[in-house]
Amino acid sequence: MKSKKMVWALICLAVAGCQVIGLGTPGAPPEASPLAKQTQAPTSVPPARHTEPAPTQTAQDTRLPIPPTEPVSTPVPEEIRFYHLRIEYSTSSDWSTLEVLNAETILSARLAALEGSPSAYEAQPRHLSLNQTLESAEVGHVVGMSVDYAFAAQAGEQGVDFLLQKGALYGSTVRIYALAAGEKKLIKQVSHQKVVKADPGLNPLRFSLDAQAFEAVALETAQLERPGIAKMVWAFYYPWYHTNEWSSPILKDRPAVPYASDDQRAIARQIQQAQTAGIDGFISSWWGPGDYTDQNLAALLELAETSGFRVMIYFETLTDNGPRDSDEIQRWLEYFIPRYGEHPALMRIEGKPVIVVWASGTVPLETWQEVFTNLRSKGLEAEYLAMGYNLANLEVFDGLHEYGIFTLPGLAGTYQSVGRAVRYYGLLDEPPRPRLWVATVQPGYDDRLIPGRDGLVQEREQGGYYRSTFAAALQSDPDWIFITTWNEWWEHTYIEPSELYGDLYLQITQEYAARWKSLGR
Repeated sequence: MKSKKMVWALICLAVAGCQVIGLGTPGAPPEASPLAKQTQAPTSVPPARHTEPAPTQTAQDTRLPIPPTEPVSTPVPEEIRFYHLRIEYSTSSDWSTLEVLNAETILSARLAALEGSPSAYEAQPRHLSLNQTLESAEVGHVVGMSVDYAFAAQAGEQGVDFLLQKGALYGSTVRIYALAAGEKKLIKQVSHQKVVKADPGLNPLRFSLDAQAFEAVALETAQLERPGIAKMVWAFYYPWYHTNEWSSPILKDRPAVPYASDDQRAIARQIQQAQTAGIDGFISSWWGPGDYTDQNLAALLELAETSGFRVMIYFETLTDNGPRDSDEIQRWLEYFIPRYGEHPALMRIEGKPVIVVWASGTVPLETWQEVFTNLRSKGLEAEYLAMGYNLANLEVFDGLHEYGIFTLPGLAGTYQSVGRAVRYYGLLDEPPRPRLWVATVQPGYDDRLIPGRDGLVQEREQGGYYRSTFAAALQSDPDWIFITTWNEWWEHTYIEPSELYGDLYLQITQEYAARWKSLGR
């Protein structure tokens, strides 16, 4: 179970004004889940475990073993015409923002450099911001950033509009350059020093890069491929339950059939239910070597192999005392990759196991880079998916995902923008390489019964909210879809059959999974 402070601190990092493309280190680590100890292997006599009826012979016979090859698609290169620009943006004020008003013209963006020491900064494709302390601004300090952009060809026809805002102190400057063959050419400069008394506090200044300015920019052409993987639906899966936990007063609903997570008959039933609903695999929460979740991962993999099902792990980055240090992260991965990396049921891309990372933003990006480099030097290759929509992660990770989505404003628009930025990030690479865009769907959320939580809730709306998240995900043309969750019962994000809802959420999943998979790339 993810603690409330843990979840929403990370959502802040991903969305609402922390370092979204930036490489800044988060603040004090959030506290770990009060129920985290329930994921550990029992140290005393384990409680009696519910025994499932054996699956019918018919059900076993209809499930096919995993084929020897990985689920792949044949990527068709897309020819992209785009303008390569660099925006150098700085301020001597205590705060400043720069917004691109024609978001549809942006293909992708990439942070190139930071200037000074901003106290906070944000570098989303549509929105840049810089902050420093009032004391620093008063003595004339300047902070800034350089962000490379790939603008669609349509930008040269219609132009691009900007909105620059700042505090009352001093000013902000924007310089826009055309980039070509390693050279940059200044095509626009704007300096904003005024206080706009008609609009106290924001001091807006609008300006444009018009079609004429784009005449000085070369229109580039590139061939870009998507990851060569099949469309797949995945569900976050928690293998940490014991049968005595279903009587907890924290739960307002319970599984239709109670179970223990180490009961292989229960695991087989869950796989079969998921497959029927169009789910291709589980992302199994993993708390390291020898843990109860590690023991159950081994059982899940064996049963998945016999069912034609796939498995990835959710690498749990946080401990009770904050994020794991680099040595522990590396030790865990040095255990996991050799032990499980070749298992037939484990998901791989180009022969490398795929590892999904929870709370990746609580560990500095430089640390992840160091860990991955050390592992590769030992021949331990993997593909890693970061959590949150921090595009700077794409310098180190192979794709992005999000866990909790119900607080994201304008989900469909966010998915469109972020999905496009991930898909076309390779335009700013040399040489270009594809990244994985994952859109998340969620049936609801409710942590009001958990002690210590502030009490956040997203009503399920009789399945209406789940459907709306699926619709937003499908519009963004993702490579994969993640479901939050199969069975996180504490935060009430489960879709597993329950006493209150029966199999309603599996029916909705089946409907949208079939619709999505029937669409071409």
